[in-house]
Amino acid sequence: MIYLSKTHREVTEKYINFAHQGIPGSTILPHDKILEKNDASEVWFFGILRGTNLVYEHCAENKIDFYYMDRPYWGVSRQDPYFLRIVKNGHVKNFIDNRPDDRFKASFPFEIKPYHRNGNKVMVCPPTQSIGTFFNCEDWLEKTTKKLKESTDREIIVREKPYNPEAYRGKDGVIHTGKNNTKVPKQKIDWNDVHALVTFNSSITIKALAHGVPVFTDKNNCAYPLAETDVGKIDTPRYEDPRPLFYSLAYGQFTGSEIKNGTARSILNGR
Repeated sequence: MIYLSKTHREVTEKYINFAHQGIPGSTILPHDKILEKNDASEVWFFGILRGTNLVYEHCAENKIDFYYMDRPYWGVSRQDPYFLRIVKNGHVKNFIDNRPDDRFKASFPFEIKPYHRNGNKVMVCPPTQSIGTFFNCEDWLEKTTKKLKESTDREIIVREKPYNPEAYRGKDGVIHTGKNNTKVPKQKIDWNDVHALVTFNSSITIKALAHGVPVFTDKNNCAYPLAETDVGKIDTPRYEDPRPLFYSLAYGQFTGSEIKNGTARSILNGR
């Protein structure tokens, strides 16, 4: 049986309905009801809040195929064409498969520039509080900046995500969010002055690579195949052609129409 988990949030419930239309015979249930089922062959859900984190963990632990839906690597999800990334059995597509450039050409919004190699600053983009809670890496920023300061004399700039509400895991294991206490003004980035980007899982790595800036990431990042993972090597990053990565990621995100007509599921299953 194929189950889809309710998001319990009106603005995202439509994404689950998209998938429901593309999977005849599937059933939409609250997350706790899905956890009670013993006949699940695959499960679809959006994000890691309001109980879907438990669905993620349950499927991973019990080796049930799951399809994780979230904001795209590039493009917009909140309005037509409703781009979403969908990952089979993972949080991001952190590998490169050999794909043509057709989907990339149809949707990629940035000009790809060569690595400029003349930046003076290191930009650090920490995980949001909800991601920190989910991946148990609440101390990522502290540890990362400490090692960076030990490894380089370059200026280190921390750029928080503008929307970053407080998050905590309840006694039932569900990740909840509270107030958004961040006050980060939206600022234009001068990529020519950035030597390298350091982040955990943020897809800002795509924009950085397109603007000629190398990246340092964790394995839970879509740019992981091109990234250096040891920030102790911050002064000697990797400089690799990002195009194969972009071609691959374009086959890991889909429009609302492609989700509704079954194209997304077909591609993800190698058909």
